[in-house]
Amino acid sequence: MIEIGPKYAWSILAAAFMNVQCIMVGFQPVKARTKYKINAPDMGNGRQSAKLTDEEWEDLNRTVRIHQNYVEQLPSAISSVLICGLFHPTLSAVFGGAYLFGRFIYMIGYRKKAGYRKYGFILFSIPLVAMIALGISGAFKELGLCKFK
Repeated sequence: MIEIGPKYAWSILAAAFMNVQCIMVGFQPVKARTKYKINAPDMGNGRQSAKLTDEEWEDLNRTVRIHQNYVEQLPSAISSVLICGLFHPTLSAVFGGAYLFGRFIYMIGYRKKAGYRKYGFILFSIPLVAMIALGISGAFKELGLCKFK
């Protein structure tokens, strides 16, 4: 039987910080759209962005993609940290923190140059995969579908 102990709060905290970080990253496209005078609903690929220079257009679109990518990945990250935390609350919190750090490095790198996002991608992908694997293995163990301890 799965029992949620006090250490699970660390997993909840990691998930909450993922939400906070994603919201904070979401302010960046707003700033970029204001800077380049791009009104909603144009997000960098519409008619208004045609007036931008290539450098401005790239800057705007990199900024938008940073947030969109986070939003695309957020359900997997939050569910993984919470599921993993049911079985391994301390590891879940550590991997959740590593994921947050990787996301920060991803943002910094991508803001400079699209190719630089790979460093942060590696840093957030490893803990994400680890949390998914630990969550699945914990469920298998709980269900008695595997023999390892």
